[in-house]
Amino acid sequence: SIASFLTQTVVFFPDMFSQFYFSGLFLASFSAAIYFYYWEKNLTTIKRIPTIFAGISTVVIIIGLITSIFFPDLPKFLWDFLSLPPVLLVIFSFILYIYLIYVFSKNVKGVSPKISIVWMGGMMLSMIALFFENLPGVKILPTFVVFYVSPLIFISGNTMVFYGITKLFPHISSFYSQTQRCAVHRGIIEKGNPLHYCPFCGIVYCEACFNQVIVTDGCWNCRKGVELENEKKQIIVEGLDLDKTQKFKDPNKKVV
Repeated sequence: SIASFLTQTVVFFPDMFSQFYFSGLFLASFSAAIYFYYWEKNLTTIKRIPTIFAGISTVVIIIGLITSIFFPDLPKFLWDFLSLPPVLLVIFSFILYIYLIYVFSKNVKGVSPKISIVWMGGMMLSMIALFFENLPGVKILPTFVVFYVSPLIFISGNTMVFYGITKLFPHISSFYSQTQRCAVHRGIIEKGNPLHYCPFCGIVYCEACFNQVIVTDGCWNCRKGVELENEKKQIIVEGLDLDKTQKFKDPNKKVV
């Protein structure tokens, strides 16, 4: 949020454009490196590629920030050259972030895929807005797109991201705070393996125990799955009884 604030309010301080711009990108990239590290640590095994990339982009942006502080009078074409790589690095970080969201929604059952799609869509919109507001977007797009369309896209994208994070926060939080352990066999669920969250109480099961036990018996913690299955069976039985009373009439009864 602070990074977005710095990069957006820079228009009110044109004399300090470079300092605000690189400061905002530094906060975004540095926080992304920490964020990616914990997601990868608990979620997937892809050799820390997002974390390493975010670290590299942070170093590149620090170089730009130091340059903007100690050499503020560089020619404009040099500033344009220095500003382009950080934007491309941040956009690629967004792409890696979308990938991590996809892996999360794929591996964690009990999470609504619609919410994950909204979250990923918001990240894509934010990425498009970032391209529109920076080089080379500002050079090739009409002025009204940069000044009016881009902020609307940016606000819409951030709203969708906030919605996705808020809805899935309990599941995300459990990845950060604890080792995933199946409630049935009590064993640790290795990262990269699918998890099943109970949609009612959030307790975790491995895929094998969920398919073999929970599907039949319901959640071992809140028992909600059993209640729902019993309600369904009761409805079916009542429906059959009703159909029987209508269909099988007394043959000895005369119809007047």
